[in-house]
Amino acid sequence: MQTLNEDDLLNLLKTTNKISGVFLIKEASSLMDLDFIDTVFENCEIYGGDFCSGIFKNCTFNNVLFRKSAFIAVDFSNCNFIECVFSNIQADYGLDNCIVTRLDTANESDEAASYYRFGLKANL
Repeated sequence: MQTLNEDDLLNLLKTTNKISGVFLIKEASSLMDLDFIDTVFENCEIYGGDFCSGIFKNCTFNNVLFRKSAFIAVDFSNCNFIECVFSNIQADYGLDNCIVTRLDTANESDEAASYYRFGLKANL
């Protein structure tokens, strides 16, 4: 699968409300203060990215891994977390009226995060 970057993510957000794929985001200050409204993140891996002071409203996260991302002062409102892993993130976020089927947080190696994301739960 092709690895996409921050510009690819921003372009997708302009054209669709469904985000999928593997994104490698480096020092992405342009993601700060963004509002994600009615966005579906599905079969998605996002490595890096500074989402600080952003808003996720009415979003769905299904089979999603956020790794080494920053979620300082982020508000998740009316979101649905079906299968989501926050691994090695900077966290200070709020969940307001969200439905959480599975949202795991962990500090672990890259290899362990991949195993965890795909449900293999290996002892690494």
